Amino acid sequence: MEQVKEEMRAVSPLGTRRKAIAIAALAVIVALLVALCISIGMRSNIQRQYVAARNQAGEALYSNLYILMQTFDMTAVPNTDVRGVILPQMRDYYIASITLNNLLSKTYGPRYAVLSEADINNLTSAFTGYEAAYTNNTSTDLAQSNMQLCMDRIKELLNSRYSQGVLKAGR
Repeated sequence: MEQVKEEMRAVSPLGTRRKAIAIAALAVIVALLVALCISIGMRSNIQRQYVAARNQAGEALYSNLYILMQTFDMTAVPNTDVRGVILPQMRDYYIASITLNNLLSKTYGPRYAVLSEADINNLTSAFTGYEAAYTNNTSTDLAQSNMQLCMDRIKELLNSRYSQGVLKAGR
């Protein structure tokens, strides 16, 4: 009996150590699971904010391009000051649109750019055509026609790239 008690005493510290190691391992596993859950939650929040920011920039680009088209439509109204009022307003929306387009492209990738380099170059040429016509005191019919082609292209882009007000990724 004495011998059994001594063996138990010898084993007892070893059993306590095993229990402590098991509890410590369990605590580490629980801590890792908690950290993983927190990390997943933070990642989901970051992704939601990322998408929300992209959608806001996309909506702003849509609005600027849409108002650009609406402002261009004012050129057909008789007795409108195209040179002094309409074109400067259009240029403001054009610059804002290019800025937002570049922001989307550089931040979220080229698939989120709405205006291509060709579209931007065509718009720039159309504005230049107006300026040249006014400077040379010639007809603005060609500039008007070129700008109309640009506005038709913008309308096509807005219809194809946006779904329920949200910018879709391009190809």
